[in-house]
Amino acid sequence: MTEEQFLQDTWVKLSEVAVNGAEYNSRERQPHPKCLEGTRVDLLTYIYELLDDPDKNRLIWLHGTAGVGKESAVAFTGDRAD
Repeated sequence: MTEEQFLQDTWVKLSEVAVNGAEYNSRERQPHPKCLEGTRVDLLTYIYELLDDPDKNRLIWLHGTAGVGKESAVAFTGDRAD
């Protein structure tokens, strides 16, 4: 199996267990939460650096307790990519 096929199969498997409505740009989650200006600057800079470097892994695992802003950071990052 090629690396490309392995990655494709991995995304297919992940999509089978994804929670409906939790995917990026879901209508069920409009409007998306946003980061307040000046907050999470270090985290967002770190994420942008990873995403902008083609030699780095683009799978980022955000973890933390409820309410710390994981979803806001993801939505904010996704808006930048649009």
